Amino acid sequence: MNTFYLVRHGQKQPMIGEPELTELGHQQAEKTGLYLRQFPVQRIFTSPSRRTLQTATHIAEHLQVPVETHTHLRERANWGDDPLQSFSEFLEMWHESSQNRHLQPAVGDSSFAAGQRMEEVMKQLQQTDVPDLHVVLVTHGGIIGDFLRNIFGDERLEQILKDMDQLHSYKISECSITTIKMDNETPTLHTLAFTGHLTTT
Repeated sequence: MNTFYLVRHGQKQPMIGEPELTELGHQQAEKTGLYLRQFPVQRIFTSPSRRTLQTATHIAEHLQVPVETHTHLRERANWGDDPLQSFSEFLEMWHESSQNRHLQPAVGDSSFAAGQRMEEVMKQLQQTDVPDLHVVLVTHGGIIGDFLRNIFGDERLEQILKDMDQLHSYKISECSITTIKMDNETPTLHTLAFTGHLTTT
């Protein structure tokens, strides 16, 4: 049984391109690292984006585990991938590709392809000889949602939400933790966008 903690980056600066974390984002990452200390995490992987690297660095300082980057964990698309695209045009593209999951947008990947990338990372790690592996994947809200939709499907995911008494939409908040346990290749969703650790002082 291997455990994957899917962590969205902390709050980012509202800007195009490669935004850094806000002061709140740094605080969120610190609290996430403190919370994750209770688990026997052996590895930390992060998307190469600045905001995820900063988040992963805070977590790594508390876990005393080195950070490894993996391009498969990058977001589906980012505002600024096309420097001529306005923010409203980016949001329209994002919404359209979220509805039509196999649509190849003007920049980035389709929703389905992005979810497949995260699945590939987890499958690779499943093949290691380390028993009871615990891995933190610091990534983005979009691709976490894409992965969950690929693995469980929208209908089953809605039922899981009901079973977890989590009837609202599966919004992946900043520095939330979604925990997936893998028994061979069978995934179980244990927490979805958990943020209880962020309310502590």
